[in-house]
Amino acid sequence: MSLFSKKNNGERFGVLIDIGSGSALAAIIHSSEADTSPTIIWHTREHAPLKNIESTAESAKAVTTALMNALLRLDGEGRKAMDAFRKGEKIKEIQCTISAPWSYTVTKNINYKQEEAFQITEALIDELTRTAEEKTANEMEETDSVSQLGLKVVAQTVMSLMANGYVISPSSKGETKELSLVHGSVVTQQYLVDSLQDIKSKLFPEATLKTLSYVMTIYCVSRDLFPHLTEACLVDVTYEATEIGIVREGSLQYSTHTPFGLFSLAREIAEITKVPAHEAFKYLHSETPYSFTETLTESRKAEIETMFEAYIERLSTLFHETGDELSIPKQLVVNTEAGTEAIMKDLLDKAAKRATKSSPGITMITSKLLTKKDTANAENVTADTAMLVGARFFHKQNHCISFDYL
Repeated sequence: MSLFSKKNNGERFGVLIDIGSGSALAAIIHSSEADTSPTIIWHTREHAPLKNIESTAESAKAVTTALMNALLRLDGEGRKAMDAFRKGEKIKEIQCTISAPWSYTVTKNINYKQEEAFQITEALIDELTRTAEEKTANEMEETDSVSQLGLKVVAQTVMSLMANGYVISPSSKGETKELSLVHGSVVTQQYLVDSLQDIKSKLFPEATLKTLSYVMTIYCVSRDLFPHLTEACLVDVTYEATEIGIVREGSLQYSTHTPFGLFSLAREIAEITKVPAHEAFKYLHSETPYSFTETLTESRKAEIETMFEAYIERLSTLFHETGDELSIPKQLVVNTEAGTEAIMKDLLDKAAKRATKSSPGITMITSKLLTKKDTANAENVTADTAMLVGARFFHKQNHCISFDYL
């Protein structure tokens, strides 16, 4: 099945919501089968304060406030822009992506093997899928942190099916001695689920709401952009977190994160250099991101080097968490805010070398999307990478895999 139902004329209007680690996006999008790219009709991104927030609960409250502010603007400015674009048109689809630390992507590998060849049947695939879902549910029930956070599974999918080591489609028939299934579950916090349902019922009661983790969206978009990359480490650098996803044999196999991102770096720089946080954040948006250190005293330069070293070590530790005994794949596919590619490429390269003892290949999703001008009115769209990823996902109707939304 496809992500969204189609109208007879192939046109679709939808709302994009992106809940990041330190911000929230609301956008209105138009997609037509006749167009190679979608059109962003209207968009806004609201940011949580750059100040240091002491607890996860406080941070969650700040992001929720940003989401509410974005949606208030959507209800006013957004609806006016929608009417100007196509008067009388109604929103029927809401696509929401949620980043770490507010969402988790849990994968399970189920392997069925017999000495004698057996038939691949729909019933057997369904049984393996149920086994994966039960394992995820049991793991959530048994984990204290899960119950404390109040998490809920919002989407599930079979990402890969292999017979005797070869990828097959779910409709494949025939015999095999070994059948392996990779199953993914998107888990997010219950209060966000409740908030999104409340938003839908109040603003767009006729719309269908479908929620995914942002890393799952990046996985689908990267499959579309880079079909040759069957082994990759996806890296998503957001404001308050850095998340990775391990792709093996074309399937997302594992995901984890560290609660430290671009805003986190900016706060550290601001504290050391004694400049406002928003100015420190601008330092990261440069082709020569370390040039700001040239006017610093030797002691402050040393502090900056120590700070970057600590982040590199965080990344290196993250790269050791792959869900198996293997090191991260040699190819990194990186999603970061436009303008920060230079510094993130350098930091990620150093971290990957430390973790794997070899130099990785690094591909930037950001540059790929901006180069392709992946919206029909790209000249009017800010370089909001998360929005461009979401827009492409919406427009392509998630042709790579299908999701069951709960």
